[in-house]
Amino acid sequence: MVLYSQKNKIMKAIKSLFVFLIIISAVACSKDDSPRYEYNKNNLTGTYSLVYLESKEVKTVKVDGFDVVTTTKLKGDTFSTTYSFSSDNSLTKDGTYRVVETKTQNDQTQETSYIVVLDNEQVSFSVQEDARLLTIEGVSYDVSHFNETGFRIKRTESREVEGMTVDFEEELRFEK
Repeated sequence: MVLYSQKNKIMKAIKSLFVFLIIISAVACSKDDSPRYEYNKNNLTGTYSLVYLESKEVKTVKVDGFDVVTTTKLKGDTFSTTYSFSSDNSLTKDGTYRVVETKTQNDQTQETSYIVVLDNEQVSFSVQEDARLLTIEGVSYDVSHFNETGFRIKRTESREVEGMTVDFEEELRFEK
């Protein structure tokens, strides 16, 4: 009798687990079927607030056989800036934000800050939907996290300039 009771409890637990898994599967499938907010020019058109800006540039130069590395990091804050993307491929940047620049070479670090002022600056942009690229003034960015409330753009590049290696990365985030 005790053995039958334990079997019954185990069967009920398995049945409950099975029902739980079916519910989870149904919820997961219904989320997959929902339409995704597509990255295209029509959906991009509008005004966004710049809410994040960071970049990092690493320059490496050989001096007498040794690498001299200079790292410059920029971090934006105190944003009061809008980017307005128009259907005619023009982008209007307006507002201000502060940038803190930190430059490091060997064991020395120098930090400065400055205010960036954008006074209704108009530039061009283009959208490459399939590649998820946004090109602003000839500079191409990878687009991610694109949805109804905002998106992120990021670019990375590495190049050789007159015996110097330059690695650069930058990310900006926008919200509606």
